Amino acid sequence: MSDRERFIPQRASKLTKELSRLPWSGETDEAEQFRAFSRLISALYHYEFHEREQAAIDAWEQVTDDSEAAGLMVAELTDLLETANYVPVTMAELEHALTAESLIPLRLDVDVDDYDDLVIYRRGSRQESVQIPKWKGLKSGEQTITVDDRVVVYARVKPQSYFDESKIDPTKRNLQPGHVSLRQFRDVPRADIEMLLPSTRVGFRLVDSLLIGVPAIASGVAVLATKLLSTFGLIFLLLGAWLGIRDEQPEIDQATLIILLGGVITLGGFLIRQWTKLKNRRLEYLKTLTENLYFRTLGAGPGVLHTLLSSAEQQDVVEVLLAYRFLLDAPKGITADELDVAVEQWLAASGEADIDFEVDDAVSRLRRLGVVEGGTVLRALPLRQSLVLLDKRWDDLFLHGEVDGQTNTMGS
Repeated sequence: MSDRERFIPQRASKLTKELSRLPWSGETDEAEQFRAFSRLISALYHYEFHEREQAAIDAWEQVTDDSEAAGLMVAELTDLLETANYVPVTMAELEHALTAESLIPLRLDVDVDDYDDLVIYRRGSRQESVQIPKWKGLKSGEQTITVDDRVVVYARVKPQSYFDESKIDPTKRNLQPGHVSLRQFRDVPRADIEMLLPSTRVGFRLVDSLLIGVPAIASGVAVLATKLLSTFGLIFLLLGAWLGIRDEQPEIDQATLIILLGGVITLGGFLIRQWTKLKNRRLEYLKTLTENLYFRTLGAGPGVLHTLLSSAEQQDVVEVLLAYRFLLDAPKGITADELDVAVEQWLAASGEADIDFEVDDAVSRLRRLGVVEGGTVLRALPLRQSLVLLDKRWDDLFLHGEVDGQTNTMGS
């Protein structure tokens, strides 16, 4: 698979204006004809994606209760993501994210075996330079990272039977057996992509353990030396007498009981303080993770499906418009490879990033629409002829038969 970006960051309306401004060699009204061509293409694809929307939502509503619907959901979602020019996050990339140092100061743990279905796709990667704080903000260093503009995560958790057999408490992994989630995120550092999974757990890094453990040990030694020495000495005397190691029985009076009680209170207070510090540090890390997810979340559930459908529709239309427009500039015909080069060069000259234009998909759609001819050498049908064909295709979508000897249609 190519590492180049396939996503074309253009909307059909803006792209139509830009392509219409390019020089025309034929009729004077070709620019207006091309705008009409764009409107028809957009309408036809909008109708097609409306049908896909109904199927996708129906599958989503049944996905938790029906394994067949779950399979259809994964197939439809994957196809939508591919059409919208997302690329899959491979297991190698996910494993690298799990082992690589995160940009947020956390250690994140996740077990991908908790899911029956796990689909992760990304789009729009870019390089950014960021300042990484070190030593509690006393020092920082610049680092170049990969950031994905959009990431979609679909996860279906395994049933309760799996957790029972594995002797795992799903609540400790923030999971609900059988639960299905679909979320879309923005501006996600590639190294932190694992934080998007529902079962991600926050753990302590080595530096965190040292920052908590070393002061706790130092405080424990100080408390032992200053406040608990007499208490432990008395406890050893009592244990020695009880075990028969010492013949002398220590006298237990009111002062002795006060010393013991004071020691117990001091020790209990010390342990509670350390536990509270540990708990607060964990809550602080959970807050950091929650904030990162909150500000990166774009949508969840059916809302993500609507967004993907709109994006996939736009990408299909944009690819068709680009391919058809540059075929019009070659009346004698060009090959698919030549078309690919022409479109990519124009996109680069227009200020877009290095985009890998999906020429095979675009040509396939043009053939399905019937506005291109030829085998190895491709030629676009003239605009007027293409408009007639597309207008008929639109009319035929709403053909309901004959009424009083006349065909009842919805015109364009």
